[in-house]
Parts: sequence; structure tokens; C-alpha cells
Amino acid sequence: MAIAEFMLFVLTATLGGMFLCSANDLITIFVAPECFSLCSYLLSGYTKKDVRSNEATTKYLLMGGASSSILVHGFSWLYGSSGGEIELQEIVNGLINTQMYNSPGISIALIFITVGIGFKLSPAPSHQWTPDVYEGVQFV
Repeated sequence: MAIAEFMLFVLTATLGGMFLCSANDLITIFVAPECFSLCSYLLSGYTKKDVRSNEATTKYLLMGGASSSILVHGFSWLYGSSGGEIELQEIVNGLINTQMYNSPGISIALIFITVGIGFKLSPAPSHQWTPDVYEGVQFV
């Protein structure tokens, strides 16, 4: 990969992080980390001829896809429980107005959203794949 492609991926990941900072609806909250994640997947496979890099990229891509699907499932539960709203303030207002904030649907939504974000951040229960990715992307 040329330096221009490398810088493009880094800048696109930065742009995704900047969009995440200003997100106020479910669509932006999903698309911005995906922009960041897709660039991270491509950057982890920067050394194509290294077998460890290919394995790390594959693991990273599969775990990222699984976490994204779990996160979207949680967002769909939240969208349905709030009455079809996508903006965060409207979701809160809809849940308060309909007394749905104590419902099992909201609990399920929050569990799925927490697990989806947890797999993306790789804290203690879901960290088994992280060392493989760190070892695979080492540049020598």
C-alpha cells in the first residue's frame, strides 16, 4: 500500500471519530463507528504478505461484523420500543410519555447495545481476539 492510501484510511477513521462526537441519532451513532472500524480493519491488514497480519485482519473483521450486528439488533429494539424515533432526545421523550422505560424491551435493547459496544471496545469478557490482532499488526 502506498503512503497515500495509508493516510486516506487514517483520515477517514479520524473523520468517523469526529462524526461520532457530534452524533445525536441512532443512524449516525451506528455509521460513524463503522467508518472508524472499517478503516481499522483495512489498516490491520496493511502488510498483506505477512500470514499473521492476514489472520489478525480476518479475526478483526469477523468479530467486528458480529459486534455490529448485535449493536444494530439493540438499536432496532430501542427504535421499536420508542415508537419509531431515531433522535436520542425524541427516544427519551417517547419512552417517558408512553411509560415504556421500565419495559423488558428496553432492558433487552440496552443489553444488546452494551454487548455490541463491548465487543467493539474489547473489555474483559470479550478480549480473547484482541492480542492476536495486536500481534498480527506489528510492523518490523
